[in-house]
Amino acid sequence: MVDLEGATILVVDDTPANLKLIASMLGQQGYRVRPATSGKVALRACEKEAPDLILLDINMPEMDGFEVCEKLKAQPDLRDIPVIFLSALTETEDKVKAFAVGGVDYVTKPFQFEEIQARVEVQLTLRRLSLELQKTNAELEDRVRERTRELAALNEVYERFVPREFLGCLDKESILEVGLGDQVQRDMTVAFSDIRDFTALSEGMTPQENFDFLNEYLSRISPVIHEHGGFVDKFMGDAVMALFPRGAKTAVDCAIGMAKQVRSFSADLVAEGRPPLRTGTGLHTGNIMLGIIGSQKRFDATVISDAVNLASRLEDLTKLYGVSILISEDTLAALGNSDKYLHRFLGRVQVKGKNVPVRVHEIFDADAASLRELKAETKEGFEKGLELYYEREFAEAAVRFKRVLEVLPEEHAFQLYLERSAHYLGNGTSPDWTGVEMMADK
Repeated sequence: MVDLEGATILVVDDTPANLKLIASMLGQQGYRVRPATSGKVALRACEKEAPDLILLDINMPEMDGFEVCEKLKAQPDLRDIPVIFLSALTETEDKVKAFAVGGVDYVTKPFQFEEIQARVEVQLTLRRLSLELQKTNAELEDRVRERTRELAALNEVYERFVPREFLGCLDKESILEVGLGDQVQRDMTVAFSDIRDFTALSEGMTPQENFDFLNEYLSRISPVIHEHGGFVDKFMGDAVMALFPRGAKTAVDCAIGMAKQVRSFSADLVAEGRPPLRTGTGLHTGNIMLGIIGSQKRFDATVISDAVNLASRLEDLTKLYGVSILISEDTLAALGNSDKYLHRFLGRVQVKGKNVPVRVHEIFDADAASLRELKAETKEGFEKGLELYYEREFAEAAVRFKRVLEVLPEEHAFQLYLERSAHYLGNGTSPDWTGVEMMADK
């Protein structure tokens, strides 16, 4: 902060008598006066140590006061120093030019010291207030930057609980904008993924080991979800629910990527002498509602839709069929060119409370190369067996299923339909039998 008393004043005049007189008078008022006998000397003095105020003569050899002022104003660190012109020039155009080049005041010679003193005090006061305002603004900017950093950090923490993508679906930039009841309907693909036989795996672990194992597993598959344009909606123990707003292809590619990551993780576990890991993923594409539920004191971001329920049921069916990835007919259709993926039809199922059965397909791109080849080889025979099965040609269907079991003896789906065919051959079916299996509530 600049004080009126003790302020530094640079006096520029090529007449020594004028310099001595002004320096003496200002010095008596407590100011620190620095004399300069030319414009060049004045500029060098300012660059060495900037004064608080400049009293500048106009008529000087080599460089007049106007040019000196222009050069000062061209330098960012000197441009704010107030300049009062002292001159014998009395023409209006000279005064206008003085203000045009950046002067703040103009005193005509011969002058009265009281006038100079008053004008100096006014400009130093304005200078002090200007510097105080600059300091205050700088402090406010620092506080705003710090608060912005705090809010950004806080928002980043909140995003770990409510993903940015979820906020984007609600057309919100920040968690601070979210309100109870905010909601939107969109077509999306929902994915559920779960660890097989996790209860048995966890029984041999301490609680701490359980947490460490789950976090290690989730840290492997969560990045895959984000890499494919999806986001995790919920972690439910060893289960993950993810949403894919960019289309079914991204969701299926992600499911394949997660399955490959799980196979790699499982190999690492086996190498450490630990049990292998298997997972199942179910995907369905449909209209879902995303929104904020709860009360004014406790919010939760959630998704409500039959699509969510069906994706969850499909994940559960991966256990029955013994496969890694199951998708609905809607998801298969949403892929556009589904022939880019290795897939096979596994049957028709129906969710309790729904009238329309769902055609279920396996995606087996993530399987080991040898298994992929065998599944592709047996696909036609298996699907023909299913066709006969739904037509109640159980004997011929059983023959087809036995043939594919000779190639893939470990296939749960083939064994399942073979056992059902044998059962219906021996026990018959009801008149309204359609072959559609009812998926029970979880």
